Amino acid sequence: MPLRQPSQPSLSSSAFLRIVTLCSLYVSQGLPQGFIHYALKNHLADQGFTTADIGGVIAMISLPWTVKFLWGPIVDRFGIASMGKRRPWIILSQALTVVVLLILATVPDLDSNLRFLGLGILSVNIWTSLQDVCTDSLAVDLVPQKQRGILNGFMYGCSYLGSFLGGTLIGHFLFMEGGSVQLALVALSACVFVIMLLPLFIRERSGEKLLPWTIGSSQLKKDEQHARSTAILFRQIKQAFSRRVALTAALLAVGCHVGNSALNIIASKHFITEVGWDKKAYTYLESFGTWFSLGGAFIGGFVASKLGAKRSVVIAGTLIALVWITFSQLESFWTEEWLIRSNMWVLASLLGLFSVSLFTLFMNVSERRVAASQFTAYMALLNLSIFLGNKVAGPLESALSSVPAVYFASGVFHLGVMTFVILAIKPPEEAPSLPGLKMSFADQWREELKQKGEEEMPQ
Repeated sequence: MPLRQPSQPSLSSSAFLRIVTLCSLYVSQGLPQGFIHYALKNHLADQGFTTADIGGVIAMISLPWTVKFLWGPIVDRFGIASMGKRRPWIILSQALTVVVLLILATVPDLDSNLRFLGLGILSVNIWTSLQDVCTDSLAVDLVPQKQRGILNGFMYGCSYLGSFLGGTLIGHFLFMEGGSVQLALVALSACVFVIMLLPLFIRERSGEKLLPWTIGSSQLKKDEQHARSTAILFRQIKQAFSRRVALTAALLAVGCHVGNSALNIIASKHFITEVGWDKKAYTYLESFGTWFSLGGAFIGGFVASKLGAKRSVVIAGTLIALVWITFSQLESFWTEEWLIRSNMWVLASLLGLFSVSLFTLFMNVSERRVAASQFTAYMALLNLSIFLGNKVAGPLESALSSVPAVYFASGVFHLGVMTFVILAIKPPEEAPSLPGLKMSFADQWREELKQKGEEEMPQ
């Protein structure tokens, strides 16, 4: 039984600290994504690299995320319980991200060597993906199911905020006079370091050690502890994925982002090199769209809580497909700034809503005892979807007669994915059963008092 410790501010006891910490960690994850997806991608397009070249480099973002499920069993099995179940891994991943960014900043002419640049992007995202695994697992561990939709909205909204800051604030150090990729990487590492101070100085649970050499002990209950053996862990993971809904959700994750990630590469190349957009103006336009994604994410949290995650996924996904199909028929107006701006920002809002709905759906079908493994597997498959879209961007552009045809084909494909959701995915009404998961806050409090041998809370 965990030892009693003096009351301390912690993530488990304070909803405010949970929100601030989880949202800040998602800002940290969004910063490098926004810088690479917007500023660096458009910088490479302006440098004259081909769509296939750019797609190959940008795909290096997604590659570590497609296999990040490998982190899940490690995080579920090992750790420093006296410092919290997830917190030590979060601190380690952020520290390594800062180190890798600073090392890359010392490499001259980084943006002229696509092979080395791609390896650098790969290295950064290996550790960012580890942070994401731990952050999502922390949310599944500590956030009650009824609050997940809304908190997912805030968390992933802050990821978009991080992407906006990465594209504009960090991108500024690339585009300004005398700017460079190296300078931008130094600025990025400084931002990640500042955010790292939150998990460094806030405990996961009251009574745990703040740092390895400070006073404290493990406060994990029996059903929260790391798996006792690798064999037990993989048996639990097998049980979690044995359900039909777990498998159909995995198929959804693979197909849901292919169209959008392919269009993201093709559209940037087309509008900068063919239509004549300035790379800086187009980057800021894309980056500003993350505010609409942020708004869509916030709304998505409430919509997913009100209508259910599945309905929310279908509504947002269908609207995205219809916007692509409609836009494909308006090629004669593609020189009009208002149309490009409106299309980009409407899609950004819908993608924010779509993403949060997906995350909530996957979180609801994940078991808490193997959260790092199961939910991470879904997130890895989402990133596999993005990776596939990035990789097929060049072949898709070559195979179809025009960019409008790519938009139309992507819309039709996405409608097919939404039809699959309607027909094949039947999420459970409640999360997979684990002790205490269906309890109210008051009941959970009573149960904790019983476990500690204290007097029950008054009725």
